[in-house]
Amino acid sequence: MFDLFEKWDGSPKNGESSSSSNSEVTYSSSSSSSGSSSAQSNDSYSPSYAQYGSSFQKTFVLSVGGSVFFNDKLRAPEIAKFCEVINELKREGFSFVLVVGGGKVARVYQAGVKALGGNNFDFDEVAIAITRANAMLFTHTIENVWKDVLKDPKEAENVLLLGKTPVYGGTFPGQTTDSVAAIIAELLGADFVNLSNVDGIFSADPSREPNAKLYKELTHTKMVSLLKAQASKPGAHTFIDPHAANLLWRSRIRGHFINGGDLENLKSVVRGQEYRGTIVKTESTSQSDVVLDE
Repeated sequence: MFDLFEKWDGSPKNGESSSSSNSEVTYSSSSSSSGSSSAQSNDSYSPSYAQYGSSFQKTFVLSVGGSVFFNDKLRAPEIAKFCEVINELKREGFSFVLVVGGGKVARVYQAGVKALGGNNFDFDEVAIAITRANAMLFTHTIENVWKDVLKDPKEAENVLLLGKTPVYGGTFPGQTTDSVAAIIAELLGADFVNLSNVDGIFSADPSREPNAKLYKELTHTKMVSLLKAQASKPGAHTFIDPHAANLLWRSRIRGHFINGGDLENLKSVVRGQEYRGTIVKTESTSQSDVVLDE
């Protein structure tokens, strides 16, 4: 999802080394795909949930990128379909926390603030307001949702215990909505799901390099190392901001990076079936960092 705020270096702590020698730079920001939800696909990943302990084992924190529903225009029909899928999965026993990004409209407002002489704090404030307005749209269609857009990550646990779905936008200047989602996933011990407009984490910008490789699986350390390498490239865009990546890394939060426009694929992630995208976790089931389509 797009970064609302200035990034900082989320490099691993001293003493932790990458488990792979692959030093390709990842990218995830400007293409779309219909994806595939086939359980027999060779380019999908099927997680084994039994390996992981969690206080909210059936809870998923969804970082809904602004590029999915709020890019060129507000896509209300797609929001409605997305909420229908969330309702379907909730009826199967799964729980969700939604954290909604700002999209193109937030950048437009930030440009306006800059033209009027605002500073970085003002940029953050206006972006937060837009994310909360976007988040409010999801409270009209999700069943048994908490009607107010929440601001404090600590409120998520109590709202879930009430059987309701918490919805967030931005919370505080200096944090992206990705970071908000990562903090909540850390609090709950839940899975983090990043929904963007591409299929996962790539080795290069897929809109500029048709042969860019989609990573099927990465370790947390490799993910942070890739972000650090990418930050050194002019004009680079990241699949997640370094602060959020560091949060996932420090608590070994399992992360799924998928195309938010492929709702069947989202169902597969939640149900523990094979899916197209990138999974980030501490240990690989096969090899350290797996790349698709080599």
